[in-house]
Amino acid sequence: MVDDVLRAGSATVRELELETGRLDKGRAKAALAIGMGSASSGSPAESVCRVRFRQIGAPEPEQQHVFARPGERTATVDFWFPEHGVVVEVDGRAKYSEATMLDGRSTADAHWQEKRREDFIRSFPDVRFVVRLSWADLMDPDRVRAALVRAGVPCR
Repeated sequence: MVDDVLRAGSATVRELELETGRLDKGRAKAALAIGMGSASSGSPAESVCRVRFRQIGAPEPEQQHVFARPGERTATVDFWFPEHGVVVEVDGRAKYSEATMLDGRSTADAHWQEKRREDFIRSFPDVRFVVRLSWADLMDPDRVRAALVRAGVPCR
């Protein structure tokens, strides 16, 4: 919710912090959530993923990193760990099955476009691994940790 408010510009971090001061209970948790807030999170799944990264002791990634070459397409990834050459993408089934997400494309077309996008991302020499996490993965911190460690991102 904090990420959504910040992304929409409905309130600033300072305004949220001032509201937190009015709480009788939950002030510390609210302050922690505000401190972790990011207007760059593109979805609730990305917000949850950032919480998992912190819980497992992963380094802080760049959010919404853009991979681009002059005269070519660009691709914005959910998370980029530049020191480790690891991209993390958070995907749900809806991206490939719900009409509103498909925007007139077939499921096959959506899969093909995503494959081509990932091929483009992998074509950058700094990219060593692309990790894909699902909602089910995000519900299990050990799964997230294992996926990052396999890719070379250190975690606690």
